[in-house]
Amino acid sequence: MSKALIILHAGPDEENPRADTAVRLAGAMLADNKDVRLFLAGQGVLILKDWDKTRDNVRNLLSELLELGLEVQCCGSSLKAQAIETLPAGVNRSSMKGLSSWISMADEVVCF
Repeated sequence: MSKALIILHAGPDEENPRADTAVRLAGAMLADNKDVRLFLAGQGVLILKDWDKTRDNVRNLLSELLELGLEVQCCGSSLKAQAIETLPAGVNRSSMKGLSSWISMADEVVCF
């Protein structure tokens, strides 16, 4: 099975829909039977801010993909910088070392 890694470092901004594209691509890759992982860094962690309060298409789809088994890790420094302490179920705190490990295991890497 092909292993894909999507790195999202853009925030969920409607004017620049990179977060939306990254999450939709993750869904398409899962549907294509790929082993997909999503790593959130920088502004990308903002997709998790106010998770229980804010619902939009990106967060709804990410929630569905988490239920389907999408692996998601976040840069701990980015979470700290954005004052995000609570993570949704299925999302784990990680580091650049964790990202490096995921890159080494991936057949495909896509950055947004």
